Amino acid sequence: MIIPYRIKVDLIVDVPVLGRLTLPLEKRGEIPIPKKPDVDIEKIKFQKFSLEETVAILHVRLENLNDFDLGVNDLDCEVWLSDVSIGKAEISDSVKLDKNGSGLINVPITFRPKDFGSALWDMIRVQGTGYTIKGNVDVDTPFGGMKLPIIKEGGETRLKKEDDDDEE
Repeated sequence: MIIPYRIKVDLIVDVPVLGRLTLPLEKRGEIPIPKKPDVDIEKIKFQKFSLEETVAILHVRLENLNDFDLGVNDLDCEVWLSDVSIGKAEISDSVKLDKNGSGLINVPITFRPKDFGSALWDMIRVQGTGYTIKGNVDVDTPFGGMKLPIIKEGGETRLKKEDDDDEE
């Protein structure tokens, strides 16, 4: 969102011999109020899966809700499964999000499933469990670089059986 502004000020100056002079000043401009990108985990691709250490790639979809392009320079986030933090993830790849468009970012993450507790059991039993992503994204805007907070609560994740499509 872009908010136009206008400031009018009268500057009063006391000048010797001439006395008080009033100088009207006016400034117009725009203040950018960018909307933070909407973030969601589209799917998880496991590269190595064990209870001691799991290596995966999170396919994170970022949606630009602004009427201008965003250049995503950095993303750092923490991923929670139910109420358990499964790990922190960070990328430094640049991605351009067109105005009102979206893009996919691959975020590597390593975690220990044995620390999930009942959340892992819910995923295995195909009931699904909610996830949360919290963090920050560094973006380039027409108004300069900004660091915006991101958060996504809710969602549902579950493990699929081998004969299911591997999209989750």
